[in-house]
Amino acid sequence: MQRNWWVYLVVLLVCVINFIPYLWVVLTGFMDQTALNTGRPVWVFSPTLEAFRYLIFEKHIMHNFFNSVVISLSATFFSVTIGMFCAYAIARYDFPGRDDISFWVLTNRMMPPVAILIPVFITFQTLGLLDTLVGMILLYTAMQLPFVVWMLTGYFRDIPRRYEESAMVDGDTWFQAFRKVTLPLMLPSISATAIFVMILSWNEFVFATFLTSTQAKTLPPAILAYSVSADVEWNVLGAAVVLVTAPLILFVLITQRQLISGLSQGVAGR
Repeated sequence: MQRNWWVYLVVLLVCVINFIPYLWVVLTGFMDQTALNTGRPVWVFSPTLEAFRYLIFEKHIMHNFFNSVVISLSATFFSVTIGMFCAYAIARYDFPGRDDISFWVLTNRMMPPVAILIPVFITFQTLGLLDTLVGMILLYTAMQLPFVVWMLTGYFRDIPRRYEESAMVDGDTWFQAFRKVTLPLMLPSISATAIFVMILSWNEFVFATFLTSTQAKTLPPAILAYSVSADVEWNVLGAAVVLVTAPLILFVLITQRQLISGLSQGVAGR
């Protein structure tokens, strides 16, 4: 450890450099107009919740917060549940075109979202799904499915098939063997994948901007209105950033043990 002290110093320096801009944005959210109009950085000031009060009670940003929670949690549940069985089939069964399907699933993550924005918009307009929670849940579920299948397929392959075969010899069906044997072993990996999907769904911006307007608008596009005007209210923008990032940071802190356990399981299996 003494020999590699410089590695820790470099990592600490990188963390500090990356954290300072976010810290400044957070502090800005608690500033009043007097501190903002000084024309120079102010680190010591009297904090105020005026910007948060403005967002919550006048701009009703909690409606967008509720939309983000509902859409992200629903998309995470459906994509992980469906993707788990798809990954299990690819990992456990040898059928014609299995490798082609695996590659096709992976290529879905290579396409930039903006490339399919217009076809998705026309489809949503035709089906009456524009600015609806159902439409966004379906879209986010479809978007995250390739990632879930890609992640979980490798984890399923790391679990020996003989565990399930032993359970089926004792009289269990394949689903009972999956539920009793494979699923408990996969829980850390499934949890880690679900955490990543939750983060990706919460932060999605492009489709949420163009496919929603008022009823189903989530937090990321909602804060855009506070950063594109000619006279930007920096404390309001900072408060909006805090409302977007704080729940996600809290969520990761609470679930970090499951995340590390799931990632460690994949590394150990390989």
